[in-house]
Amino acid sequence: MSIATLLDKAADWIFAPFASWERLLTALGGVPAALSDSGSKTAWPYLLTSLVVACVLYRRAATREPGRARSLLSFLWPTDVYRRPSAIVDYQYVAIDLTIRSVVYTPFMAGLAWVIHKSVLPVTTRLLAVDVPLTSPTVRAIVLTLLAVVLADFGFFLTHWLMHRVPALWHFHEVHHSAEVLTPVTVYRVHPVEDLMMAWIGAVFTAVATSVFAALRGSEADIITIFGTNIIWVAFFSCAFQLRHSHLWLSYGPLMSRIFISPAQHHIHHSVDARHWDKNFGYLFAVWDTLFGTVYVPRTRETLTFGVPADPRDFSSVSKLYLLPFVKAARTLRSRRPRREPVVTTVSASG
Repeated sequence: MSIATLLDKAADWIFAPFASWERLLTALGGVPAALSDSGSKTAWPYLLTSLVVACVLYRRAATREPGRARSLLSFLWPTDVYRRPSAIVDYQYVAIDLTIRSVVYTPFMAGLAWVIHKSVLPVTTRLLAVDVPLTSPTVRAIVLTLLAVVLADFGFFLTHWLMHRVPALWHFHEVHHSAEVLTPVTVYRVHPVEDLMMAWIGAVFTAVATSVFAALRGSEADIITIFGTNIIWVAFFSCAFQLRHSHLWLSYGPLMSRIFISPAQHHIHHSVDARHWDKNFGYLFAVWDTLFGTVYVPRTRETLTFGVPADPRDFSSVSKLYLLPFVKAARTLRSRRPRREPVVTTVSASG
């Protein structure tokens, strides 16, 4: 496939929302899509399963401390969390960003992933002109489905690690960490630069995996999906995914927490306590953190402090969340000053 053809196909993906008024109006529905699309981590079935788990946590808390039990409503939606100024900025930012994402980021990322896959495939086909005996279509589908998730997850881990370790990149990731309270909306409090970097690195790993697999088999293969989404991601988002950005504490225990990242471990990742810094970078698997020595498995529930070492006014509006990271990154590149210090906003993880 020629470079011109690749670019032409990529342009089709990128400009798809502008092909007609119907497509543009559909793309502008960022928030509804986030609640209905099975590929969205906040689709309503995933929110529902997280709500069920939260209710179980409430029953457990009420049983253990019956005299201190709050109402279910106040347990699930405490006003000191959901009405916090930081949370309100979340709502504003996400309402705008989800719309921009649907019109710009998502088509660009999809086009990028497709171009990388098609560019890598001829190379791997020439280098790996052998046939691996995975004759069963079912076995091939299972292997590719798992391989795609494992490689994409490692891509997330690597990107996340870079966002923390490279000072200039930290300021874009700081937008996410600047949340003083965690709610399910916080998952979308991500700067476009981080989104695009995550998409690029993830696309490279996924494209290499699928093209190598296709080269070994001599033909393309399909992953196993539910409603168009990789079945493993559907299972992952269905397992209380929303609680990792919430006030509720849920640990998987000392063993499973070294294999999968629990909501409690992601709370630890957001903590400003020095012993929690740069821990639990993983998304689905904790294996990468275990291998690279960045895993932190809490023994018991911990009271945590969320936020970043900066003037709170830096994160007080949507425009600042978008624009200030560029200013800070430019300053960092000029001065090369240390990245972060301790900070001051206390929120207790409960449940």
